[in-house]
Amino acid sequence: MKNYISLSKYPGKTGEYFYNNLFKHYGINAKYTAQQSDKPELSLQKAIQENASGISVSMPYKKTIIPYLDNITNDCEIYQSCNTIVNHNGSLTGHNCDLAGVIHTCSSISADDYVVVLGDGAMASMYVRYLDKFDLTQCARKTKTWELRHKPCDVIINATGMGTSSDQSPYARLPPNVKLVIDLSVKQGQLKSLCQASDVKYLTGREFYKYQFKVQFQIYTGIEINDQIYDKYDNAFLG
Repeated sequence: MKNYISLSKYPGKTGEYFYNNLFKHYGINAKYTAQQSDKPELSLQKAIQENASGISVSMPYKKTIIPYLDNITNDCEIYQSCNTIVNHNGSLTGHNCDLAGVIHTCSSISADDYVVVLGDGAMASMYVRYLDKFDLTQCARKTKTWELRHKPCDVIINATGMGTSSDQSPYARLPPNVKLVIDLSVKQGQLKSLCQASDVKYLTGREFYKYQFKVQFQIYTGIEINDQIYDKYDNAFLG
């Protein structure tokens, strides 16, 4: 049986649900286990020793894990982010499957939109890099630009823990002129409720995760997941 794991500071059940159900659906003799990690470099060594075939990397290790890999793809290099590692007999190759989710969610943004990106981690930085030709402001506490999130804008991209690891919203009310919110939260939180109350289009993290997951699953298994199959399991898990 092949073994796949995730390395996360705060592991959840989403990956285990999708991977183990889809392994079973496609008749793949494999198991996926979410693992908590405070020292990802040591966790990588353990994964090699235990012959893990693939390693999914979650926040906040997507950038810091790169120096410990033997090879990385161009997308990892360009965006300095890795969420997928393949183990080839002890040689670790990093991939950036998150980019598929970024590309999909950004397809709803118009060329003349003014965009506000919330956060300064790997995911926020990837959106900023991908949208480098757009009129854009990045807001984060560490850079003392957090208050700029209240400026009138067309699009908000939330890549912070507010709404993702908690139900809280970065806003008490949405800024003027907002027509689209891209929120990387998989579960519904206060930000989604604000969008519903203001009739603002809301893209949940479920949209992002679907496209990221499909690419990652294909890298691990060589199988391209049918949208109808994925949606069946998504609806059963999240409603």
